[in-house]
Amino acid sequence: QASHFFATSGFGQSSEKSESEEDKTESTSVVLEEKSEQPAVKIPAKFKPHPFQYHQEFVVTIDSLTNLGFGIARIDLDEPVDIPVPDNNESDQTINDPKKWVVFVPNVIPGEKARIRIYRNYATYSDADLLEIVEASPDRIEPKCELANICGGCQYQHITVDRQREMKTMQVQELFERLGGMKADEFPSVLPTLGTDEVFNYRSKITPHYDAPLKKKGRKNKDGSYKGIPCEIGPIGFKEKASRRLVDVPYCHIATPDINEALARVRDERREAAREGKLKKPTKGATLLLRDAGDGVETDHNVYVKTTVKDLVFRFKAGNFFQNNPFMLPNMVDLVVDAATVPSPSGKSMTHLIDCYCGSGLFAIGSSSSFEACVGIEVNEMAVEEARENAALNGIENCAFVSASAEAIFDPVTLEGRSDLIVGDF
Repeated sequence: QASHFFATSGFGQSSEKSESEEDKTESTSVVLEEKSEQPAVKIPAKFKPHPFQYHQEFVVTIDSLTNLGFGIARIDLDEPVDIPVPDNNESDQTINDPKKWVVFVPNVIPGEKARIRIYRNYATYSDADLLEIVEASPDRIEPKCELANICGGCQYQHITVDRQREMKTMQVQELFERLGGMKADEFPSVLPTLGTDEVFNYRSKITPHYDAPLKKKGRKNKDGSYKGIPCEIGPIGFKEKASRRLVDVPYCHIATPDINEALARVRDERREAAREGKLKKPTKGATLLLRDAGDGVETDHNVYVKTTVKDLVFRFKAGNFFQNNPFMLPNMVDLVVDAATVPSPSGKSMTHLIDCYCGSGLFAIGSSSSFEACVGIEVNEMAVEEARENAALNGIENCAFVSASAEAIFDPVTLEGRSDLIVGDF
């Protein structure tokens, strides 16, 4: 098993430290000497031993979190390194002082001091296991889910809700500045993150996975196929935080109670089908769907379901995109309408609303009573048809929907002097 499994499943376990080791924790980043009595560790063949050795340990202070929930620590290097410019957004955060090397760590909080162990080096950063929290944040709490430390489905369960929302606000602000190239004093600051009281059991859709089933040795059809051959399904759940391996998830604490009830049944049915040789694709893994639309849980991607938001009915295919927190949807629509109906600096009221990436039409339809006309733009033609049908379903006639790329439409256009408002539903 790879090292990061032990990191995420065993973090927080205390270990006895000598007086000298206790002294070393005073600095921001410290190498911990290997104990001679420890057994030799097999180094992966593809491991790159620069700038750190495999399983080299440090005590570090966590500076911040990425938008994927990984902590960022910076370790002093003896010699500066030439860090190439990365080609992805995540590792943009690795561009810094050439004498400080960025390391990503799971299950930590900014300001904490943690003991970590390197298991992978990249060109611009490294990944590490979390071995122990040396100095905990006052915002650290015990996760409700026993799988929270290894399952990639949640990133913040070890943090109080108030601190989670503060960090999400900061992350959006930083994205505007770092990726958008905007200066903090040249655009309005991001408003505080809003939430509801439903911290758990709120999500109306989950998509657990399972890998290709294990075939029984020696069993195969004459034509070489596995159709009808009994097999066994391994974990059914979500990927680990720092791995492609799956975590078996029999109960998901952020999914609705109805979804969890259906999940137990679906897991049993799929495993039984495998044992009886009835899987449609016995040589491949699959992604399961559980969509709670309020009147039952649907598992077929192509079946239409309905949900109600502020007395408006929305109909869409269970497998298509729709906002997955029904408790938050009314607040989101109200926020858009409140912001959209504020008069412009010239005193004019907004008369037209353009909903980019509109999906099934939630914001355009939900805001339609406040504007002369609303236009939704969506690249997915099926979603556009659903939006048109939803407008008709609710008797709304001042909404139009266009199948097109929002970026392509607005690239050459200026809206100067127009009384329009654009909603970007990212």
